[in-house]
Amino acid sequence: MRLEGKHAIVTGGGRGIGREIGRRFAAEGCRVLLADIDGERAEAAAAEIGTGGVHACTADVGLPEGVRHLFETARACFGGRLDILINNAGIAHHGAFLDLTLEDWERVLRNNLTSAFLCAQAAARIMAAQGGGRIVNIGSISGQRGSYGRTAYGVTKAGIHQMTRIMAVELGPRGIAVNAIAPGPIDTGITSMGPDQERRYLERIPLGRFGLAPDVAGAALFLASDEAGYLTGSVVNVDGGFDAAGLIFSYTELTTVKSDVRDPSRSD
Repeated sequence: MRLEGKHAIVTGGGRGIGREIGRRFAAEGCRVLLADIDGERAEAAAAEIGTGGVHACTADVGLPEGVRHLFETARACFGGRLDILINNAGIAHHGAFLDLTLEDWERVLRNNLTSAFLCAQAAARIMAAQGGGRIVNIGSISGQRGSYGRTAYGVTKAGIHQMTRIMAVELGPRGIAVNAIAPGPIDTGITSMGPDQERRYLERIPLGRFGLAPDVAGAALFLASDEAGYLTGSVVNVDGGFDAAGLIFSYTELTTVKSDVRDPSRSD
């Protein structure tokens, strides 16, 4: 019961990573408000978790009026207290740089980065007044690497990582710890990829598998708990070693081919 007596908002809580975080928090004694632009999905997630302390809210947190509605609902559910914000709402977008439209660029920024800013600012004002709290922003490994087709998405996630650091510096004196999680390739069932994409990912993941929503939820639970009391301004990669990995070779080839033997056909 690491979060007993705590109150948390989870944006994008209707499915995937957000729903799993809500489930994990509720199991640890936390009262949770799941926010999603699809209210039916949020309601279904709350019903599936099935505890009296889990509530649902329909809100488009990419818009100021949606954020106001979310925090009014949180005030009604929690009596004005807020201990944890999980900034998980966002959309995926893949597309070549030369084909990216201004409309898509602005849509991804609003849903991924502006939403995180608006929710974090609203939450931090409550937390500062009550003496502290925890904010966990969900970024992405795409915010750290130059991945093909991730112009808008990668930029928003890099922005989340940097915003996390700045927030940690400014909000630390107010008792608010701010960290981010950068998931790698996570199989939530929400997105799909072709067989060549899947193979190329798996070739570069040292743990040899895609991540799952519970892998990210476990990291979120740690960052929201008292166990992470002296951790702020960090971006925690939950990626199976994907970011750490360079080229990954066959172990057999690595141990049989001598790298220090000169090829006589290719002399200096």
